Formats: sequence, C-alpha cells, structure tokens
Amino acid sequence: MAFTALRFYQFRNLCDATVPVDAREVFLVGENGQGKTNFLEAVYVVCYGSSFRTRRDDLLRRTGCAEAAVEGWFADPDPAAAGRSPVGRSTSDRPDTDRHSLPDRHATTDRHTVRVVFSGRAKQIEFDGKPIADRKSIIANIPCIVFCHDDIVFVSGAPDMQRWFMNQTQSLLEPLFVDELRRYNRVLKMRNAALRDRREDLLDVLDLQLVDTGLPVRERRADLCSRFSRTLESLFASVFETDVALELDYRPSWADADPASALEAVREARKVDLDLKTTTRGPHRDRFPFRFGGRLLTDVASTGQLRLVSLILRVVQAELISRSTGRKPVLLLDDVLLELDPRRRARFVDALPEYEQAFFTFLPDEQYARFRRESTVTYRVCGGAFEKG
Repeated sequence: MAFTALRFYQFRNLCDATVPVDAREVFLVGENGQGKTNFLEAVYVVCYGSSFRTRRDDLLRRTGCAEAAVEGWFADPDPAAAGRSPVGRSTSDRPDTDRHSLPDRHATTDRHTVRVVFSGRAKQIEFDGKPIADRKSIIANIPCIVFCHDDIVFVSGAPDMQRWFMNQTQSLLEPLFVDELRRYNRVLKMRNAALRDRREDLLDVLDLQLVDTGLPVRERRADLCSRFSRTLESLFASVFETDVALELDYRPSWADADPASALEAVREARKVDLDLKTTTRGPHRDRFPFRFGGRLLTDVASTGQLRLVSLILRVVQAELISRSTGRKPVLLLDDVLLELDPRRRARFVDALPEYEQAFFTFLPDEQYARFRRESTVTYRVCGGAFEKG
C-alpha cells in the first residue's frame, strides 16, 4: 500500500490541507517543532487508528479545537487485489472519491481511503466511507513501521516495553493474534479482580482459563522469537561489522508449554498473588532480554549502540512482515539518521528492507541530498505548512 495523498483537519499544528505524497520516498525538511513528526504521526494514525506518541486522542486535536481528522488515500499495487477490500468488502460499493480532485497515477491499482475522526472523547474510523468497528481491519492491510528515538526503550526499557514491541510484531504478522491476546487479557483482568476482592472461590476456574488462553500466546511468541533472532543476528553482524552475535533470549514466565505444568505454576503462585493482589505468572510477565556475546546488551553497549540496535529491531520487524504477508511496509523515519556516524548511517540505509513507501524527516542542515532519488518528493515544513522544494 502506498499513499497518494493525506489530508489534515485541525490535527496538531498542521495546517488544514491536502498534501500529495505520490512518490516512493517523501522527504520532510524543517527545523524542530515545525510539524515534521506530526506529519509522520498522521500517517501512523491512518495506518493504525492510534498514535505512536500518545494514548490520549485529545492531544491530537489542535489546541482549542473540539475535533480533528486525518484522511489518507492509498493504492494497492497488487493487481490481484483489484475488487478486493482490505476489510473484506468489494470495492465496488465504496463512495466516489473524485470530489477530492486527487491525481490518479494508479489507474490500474485498487484505491482506498481511510479517515480517522476525533471528536470529543469519541473516535471514528472509516474505510472507503464506511465505519469499521475494529482497528485490526486496517492494521492487517497497511503495515507501517515507525523508526523514532523513543524506540530505544525496546532495548533498554522495562520488560513491558519489549513485550509491547513483540506483541505489535506478532499482530502485524498474524492479525488473529490480536484476538488471542485480547482473550488472555480479559481473563487476566478477571483474575486480578478476584485476587483484589479475595474471591478465592473463583480462582480454580480462572486459573484454568488463564492457562487455556495464555498458552497460545506463549507458543506464538516462542515461534516468533526463533524467526526474529535469525534475522536479527544477520542484520546486526552486517551493520556493526562484527562476528559477535546479538541474540534475543525469550524467557517465558511459564517455563514449560505443557498445560498441566503451566497450571501448576499458576497455582503455586496463588498465595503470593493474593498477597500482592495481582497475577505474577503468565505471558504478561514474559521477558525478552538481548544478549551480546553471552552478556546482557544493556551491560556492555553504549547509548549510541543501543539506539542503533533499536533501529535494527524495526528493520527486522519490517523484514518479517514483508516475508510473511507479501506486503511491503510503509516506513516512517523520524530524524533517526542524525545521531549515526556517516559509516553506520550508510550501512543502516543499505540495511533498510524493501518498502512500498518511506517518509523521512531531516533538519535543514543535514546532508539529505545524498539519499534523494529522481522520484523523491521533498517538502519544506514551516509552521505546519508544506511547500515543495
């Protein structure tokens, strides 16, 4: 899926406008605080129905405004996709989009539009003019990978951040995993409520349900980590030019995938769980430490090295999605090349996966011209406005 245009309405500091982006690479050049990252965030919102920067939708509205909206037009270059809607409907029933006066360079492709509206506390997502109830409908069809400075928490942050990253990766690879994770989290929430209320009469049943819904999550994670590690080791060796392996070490909370063993582990922890009023064993406590030469990466790597590893994680994520789904991702790279030395910057760019489209942000004094191609579209960003240049 490649975007042909994006439209903003009262979104962050971006001016209300429709911006053509019908190019494989789009460069956004400007000083900090002018709207470059807000633009990438808008693309992400169209792809996921949520932001990569905040969980508070009200922060996406321009200050003083009651509502905001982002709309994106994208084209599927896969000829086999003609007549097929990403949410399972025929495209023949979608509304006429000619009123938007967008250039149509994709006459032989399947074209769609996604619109996300934030009004008060409500959020509505529309695909081709029709509301969709579940965000996974668009997540599965517009794979989008964002590279940003905060990604370092996936390497050096708390275990819940590594779990979040692996959950996102698994969800992009297999949308059904979203439902499995939701089922597990519902049971987990009920068990934690029973622990807080000391409803011990409910725990036997909830323990069984926790294991029943948790084991599929554990099994998928084990398989994902095996695939992830193989690609990670190869990319890390190439970018860092080293023979020392970087390994992803999956440490499941339930050491054994056998249902009886997992149930025994949950029941053995019941007294501690009652004291702490929370569930201490299960996939929500899995860990994903990174090891370099057998030692914890965080113990031996510099901040710069940790940041580069976090970028490599996103490359691996994109590679796996492309291989598994056959869809090339949309990449969003937010000033991530700035802190890399020239040699590693070049090697990182060479390591980028095949993509359908990529959006890069640069400061005005960066040497971005070397990465520009003949077809690249460049926008100067100032005060939320976009001018081709």
